[in-house]
Amino acid sequence: MKFVINTTYYQSAGTRVLETMLRRLPGAGHTVSRNDWENYTNYDLAIFMAPDSKVREAKKLDSKIVCGIFDPKMSRSWQIEEARAADFLIVSSIEQRETFLKYNKNIFIYYMFPDTAEIKKEHKVKDKIIIGYHGNKQHLDGMEEASFALDQVAKEHNIEFWAIYNVKKLGKWRLNIPKICPVKHIQWSEETQLNDLSQCDIGLVPSVLPAPKLFARPFYSFFYNPEGYNNDDYVIRYKMSNNPGRIYVFSQLHIPVITDFTPSACEIIKDGFSGMLVGGRSGWEVALKKLVNNVSSRESMGRNLKDSIDKNYSPDITFEKFLLFIKSLNEKK
Repeated sequence: MKFVINTTYYQSAGTRVLETMLRRLPGAGHTVSRNDWENYTNYDLAIFMAPDSKVREAKKLDSKIVCGIFDPKMSRSWQIEEARAADFLIVSSIEQRETFLKYNKNIFIYYMFPDTAEIKKEHKVKDKIIIGYHGNKQHLDGMEEASFALDQVAKEHNIEFWAIYNVKKLGKWRLNIPKICPVKHIQWSEETQLNDLSQCDIGLVPSVLPAPKLFARPFYSFFYNPEGYNNDDYVIRYKMSNNPGRIYVFSQLHIPVITDFTPSACEIIKDGFSGMLVGGRSGWEVALKKLVNNVSSRESMGRNLKDSIDKNYSPDITFEKFLLFIKSLNEKK
C-alpha cells in the first residue's frame, strides 16, 4: 500500500510514536510519503495528526482515499468533525477508544510506547530505596494519596522520591508534594531519562485526578435511594488520554511499578505478579512497604512485567495487528 503522512506537528509524544511506526512500514512492503496535501489520488491511505488534520479536505480532493487520525483530540469542535469524517482513528488506550466511539466506530488501539532500550535492573539489598516517577507534572499535582503513603513509609524506611519531569517548562512541583519523604526534582530529557530511571528501584505511575468527594446519601436519600449509592463507593477520575506508556518504560528497565487501578493499568498488570494496583492511600502504603522491604518481590515483579508486556503488548505485536487492521480497511474499499 501507498501511505501519505500529513502533519507539521512534531511536538508531542504521539508524534514520536507515529514516526517509529512509519519506520516499520517499508520493511513490511509499504511505501511512505510525507506532507503531500493535494495529490491524494497517488495514495491508498492518508494519516493525519489531530492538531493539523485535514480529513475533510482530503475527501473533497479524492473521495476514495482512506483517511485516519493518529491520537485524535476533541478540545475544539472542528477536531470532533474531523474524527467523524475519518475512516478510522488510532488511539493509545481503551480509555481513549471509549471516548471517541461516539464519533467513530472504527478505532484501533496502538499502544504509544516510546522507543526504550532495555536496561536490566539488578535488584539488590540497599540502604536507600529510590522510588521514581517520570511524566507530566499534572500527575504529580494529583498525588495526594501517594504522597501521604510515601511520608508514612519514610517514617520507618530510608527512601527517596525522584520526580523526573519538565521542570524548566512547567515549574517546580509543589502541590501535594510529600512533607517527610525527601524529593529530588530531575529535569526530564530524552538523552538522560533512561539513565536516571535505571537508578530507581520502584516505579510509581499515578494516573488519577482529584475527584469530588462522594456524598451519596443526603438526608432525603435515607428514604429514597433508587440508585443504591453508598458512601464507600469509588469515585475515580482520570484523563481521556490515559494510557500505559509510562508503565512500558519501567518494564524495559525491569523495574516493578505501583499504579492506580485505571482501565489501562488493569489491562497491562496482574496485581501482585507483574506490579501492584492500588486505589487509595492505604493501597499505596501497603504496596510501597511490600516492595521496599522485599528485594525478591522487586526482582520478580520487574521481570514479570517485562515478560508480560513483551509477550502481549510489545511494539512488534502492536504493529503486526495494525497491519491486519489496515488490510481489512483496504478490503472494504
